[in-house]
Amino acid sequence: MERLKDYYYRPRKVIPSLDLANGSERQQRSERREACICLMAALLKFTDVASLRVGIPTKDGFVNLTVDLIARHTGMNLKRVERALHDLKAAGLVTVSQPRQLKEDGTWKGLAAVKAISRHLFAVFGLGSMLKYERDKASKRLKKKQRQWEQDAETEKGQNTRTGRARFGLFMGGMASQVNDKRKPKPKPQTTSRQSRDDFEYRKQQMVRAGELKQANPDWSRDKCFEEADKQLSGRRLA
Repeated sequence: MERLKDYYYRPRKVIPSLDLANGSERQQRSERREACICLMAALLKFTDVASLRVGIPTKDGFVNLTVDLIARHTGMNLKRVERALHDLKAAGLVTVSQPRQLKEDGTWKGLAAVKAISRHLFAVFGLGSMLKYERDKASKRLKKKQRQWEQDAETEKGQNTRTGRARFGLFMGGMASQVNDKRKPKPKPQTTSRQSRDDFEYRKQQMVRAGELKQANPDWSRDKCFEEADKQLSGRRLA
């Protein structure tokens, strides 16, 4: 970061491509040099060394930082930051690409621009060899993080699966209890053994069907599952 300040005092000698970015042989104006230095410092602060992209790697993917956010960290207004970014691009120190996302209505949505620092910037300050060493270290750290994120995701998935099985087991247990309650002897006209067997088979089919409905509709209550199962099975019996 300290070496960036050298550009302010010796622009043509330190980073000639940036000093000539405005297309003039005249030396870049002091306030513009200051803006470029502040922006470079902010970009380097948020640069992922492994990829040289400006942003934050997360378990859900790389998050590119917007120009608005970067501007807030520089303390400059957005227009001044945009002019400085234009100069850095013209000097070949920064690359910017604008990704887009296709929306459901067929229109395109612009995403945060992908900003990357050129290796030439580090080479200018004699840090080319150190950059390679640091990028190798950063890549190893990132791979380690990614493995940890994958392990955490598998663990969370397993926990969700066990939780779902436990809930379904409780639901089926409650249904079985309900079926048993309905099978308890109650004062009613005497029935034949065939009728009793048919009633038992029907209740068993009702419980199985209710379980299938619960799996397909987790937000349904037990009573609703039984009610729908009874409707479906009654329809079959009448058919």
